[in-house]
Amino acid sequence: MTVEQDVETLLSKMTLPEKVSLAHASGKFHVNAIERVGIPEMWLSDGPHGVRHQIERHTWASAGWTDDHATYLPHLTSVAASWDVEMAHLHGQVLGAEARDRKKDFILGPGVNLARLPLYGRNFEYMGEDPILAAKLVVPQIKAIQANDVAATVKHYALNTQELNRVGVNAKPDERTLREVYLPAFEAAVKEGGVLGMMGSYNQYYGTNANQSKHLVMDILKGEWGYQGVLLTDWHVDINTYDAAVNGLDLEMGTDVADYQDYFLAKPFLAMIQAGKIPESVADEKARRILRVQHTIGMYDDNRSPGARNTKAHQAAARKIATEGVVLLKNEVVGSKTVLPLDKKQVKNILVLGPNADKKHGTGGGSSEVKSLYEITPLEGLKAKFGENVNITVMRARSSELSAIASDYVVSRHWTGTPAWNIAYFNESARVNLQEQSWIVDSNFTAKNSANTQFITMTATIKPLSTGSHQLNVETLGDFQLKINDQIVITHQVDDTDSTSSTSSTNESKVTELSHDIELTAGESYSFEIEYDGSEHFTLGWNAPGELFSSEAEYIAAAKAADVVIYFGGLSHGDDRESIDRVDMKLPNSQDEIISKLIAANKKTVIFLVAGSAVEMPWAKQANAIVWGWYGGMEAGHAFADILTGDVNPSGKMPITLPAHLEDTAPIALNDYNAKESLYSEGVFIGYRWFEQQQIKPTFTFGHGLSYTQFTLTNVNLSASTIVADESITVTVEVKNTGVVAGAEVVQLYLHDKKASVSRPIKELKGFAKVYLAPGESKRVSISLNKRDLSFWDVHTNDWLAEVGEFEVLLGTSLDNIRQKATFTYQNKYEQ
Repeated sequence: MTVEQDVETLLSKMTLPEKVSLAHASGKFHVNAIERVGIPEMWLSDGPHGVRHQIERHTWASAGWTDDHATYLPHLTSVAASWDVEMAHLHGQVLGAEARDRKKDFILGPGVNLARLPLYGRNFEYMGEDPILAAKLVVPQIKAIQANDVAATVKHYALNTQELNRVGVNAKPDERTLREVYLPAFEAAVKEGGVLGMMGSYNQYYGTNANQSKHLVMDILKGEWGYQGVLLTDWHVDINTYDAAVNGLDLEMGTDVADYQDYFLAKPFLAMIQAGKIPESVADEKARRILRVQHTIGMYDDNRSPGARNTKAHQAAARKIATEGVVLLKNEVVGSKTVLPLDKKQVKNILVLGPNADKKHGTGGGSSEVKSLYEITPLEGLKAKFGENVNITVMRARSSELSAIASDYVVSRHWTGTPAWNIAYFNESARVNLQEQSWIVDSNFTAKNSANTQFITMTATIKPLSTGSHQLNVETLGDFQLKINDQIVITHQVDDTDSTSSTSSTNESKVTELSHDIELTAGESYSFEIEYDGSEHFTLGWNAPGELFSSEAEYIAAAKAADVVIYFGGLSHGDDRESIDRVDMKLPNSQDEIISKLIAANKKTVIFLVAGSAVEMPWAKQANAIVWGWYGGMEAGHAFADILTGDVNPSGKMPITLPAHLEDTAPIALNDYNAKESLYSEGVFIGYRWFEQQQIKPTFTFGHGLSYTQFTLTNVNLSASTIVADESITVTVEVKNTGVVAGAEVVQLYLHDKKASVSRPIKELKGFAKVYLAPGESKRVSISLNKRDLSFWDVHTNDWLAEVGEFEVLLGTSLDNIRQKATFTYQNKYEQ
């Protein structure tokens, strides 16, 4: 029997309540079995970078398993930075195999929303800013996942591009922008990848939740694209029963109610069918899709793939993917040679600094967290690489500004896994009427609106690392009070006549500096509570015994004495995280100041950034070596050391633009980032397209990435000078490694429509190919273009349109390094 026959046979045996029971969850991550007709329980799992640890059936608490570790893979931004379909396939193969080993039926990934806004909290989960790059990488990943008898779940459909009011913000792009920019990766997932799961997004689309949008779901996803899989919700989305039911939502996974039967697609759905308001055929279709996927992934097959987990091969894959995604941004000559790679024979004294030197990232970020079997930090990777032959000195540098209490001491956690303080906003100083509750990464607060007084309370659990006197330090503009274990230890009220504390004039306001010494015991937990009334900001920091941080004099002296300095900076999941966007594009905790001073102290300073979103780099021109490493998974430290020493030649390319300033980006420049609605005012000019249109020079362009060798691109050739109707054209170019070490280069093909009836980007990425070459070796690389590649979405005909005329092919190794050009002509019909 075929899958469809099996599905229809099962469906014919089911009662209406049984059909409805397949349209909603019966646990946090599962859908109930129907034993009467032989339908098994179906299990889903986060996430895109490794199978999430097991949680309890009906709560978000850990199930307490001791054998639910998984391979922590590099994040999808790293896959995107590899520009390599083989890495995408390898990532999917590991993810699918491990999901099956954990007896999961759906894995909730990969993610393909685009990095429209550098502040977006979930950029690290996705594949960059370009729709074609994401589309071409998601397909092999889906196929690899599903080859393991697991349904891949592409997310979040569609327009999930900010966390600011992610449930309520109303996305209102024009149709051309929707089709050309924000849907191609999803379309490829369906048409080319055959994806079985699609997760709807949180946001609204023209006034209704995306999960129940007739246009997004019925017209496009299930209509035009012919999607046969399951559309399921994320957790706690804003839907209603009727619209969700009739407009194509198949599975409701997480609604914030006490009983699963109160889900919108549970009892209310059944009641509407029984009342004749919704046809029973709607329930049939939802059940049919669930059953179709179950049969396709082998849930009724005794020979279903068993999967595998935490194997040596998977760990090797994690390392391989991480190395392929590392981007060498800058590498200048100092003395007689470039700063990188490090010479393992000559380097004897390395100074390592920075917040990411020994930081692990697997358990943060939100639904992408992974309970990794282990995680090699950058520092551990360096030590393993150099062994006892090199002296590696490690320091934590403190800036001249007062720093918040370091996360090392913060025991309290946000649900995303990040060390955090709870924060509550009140209407008045008495703190009776609560406005809202949220969380904040550290004890550094800036008011949302300087025109109005904020009444906030912040709480956290703090655990000292050493016993002894801790000097608490406060800088505040406004009333401030600190309690420790309910005892007031610092209090200050604004009073111009107050002379008990030192003050300094800053922007015509008085910054009050306070300090207090207190004895605390290592390993004990202390309840910290801050009350602040003011319209500006405050910082609570401390000097603790066994100080983690070195003074400026100490770390500068060490930098001058070192053969090389490596600063592992960037972001963490206190910055890149689900549920909250970043407030700016700056490196946190005054990293820019420290980096600038290190660069001045030692020309052989390597700035190695770990981050999933763009950051400003005011020191970029002064730096001689800059590397971007992303969140590299469990083998990150080994992978980074491989790159730094040249054991692996870097070949990653930026999948995002790195702007010089936040205000250079389209959403900020056009004032189109807020909590209410996003108009996508830049249209199709996302990312690099905007920067080229506006002639804004970023710090580093899209597609940029250097190597330890050199390549040439020559002898470009087109398979035809003119193509007609639905014909395709093949572009070939010869790539040669002209250097002395083996390496890989990414040939990037951009297309320029020389004369169009609509405004089109100066360059549009249409294809790419990664080629590995030994020194002196050359190969011909071919990239094909079809009619769709030439087309834009015509709002008049509601279809793709390739206009007649000349198109220019631009081949290069980055957006701003075009090496070869060629021109061809398109005709829409054959000449008679």
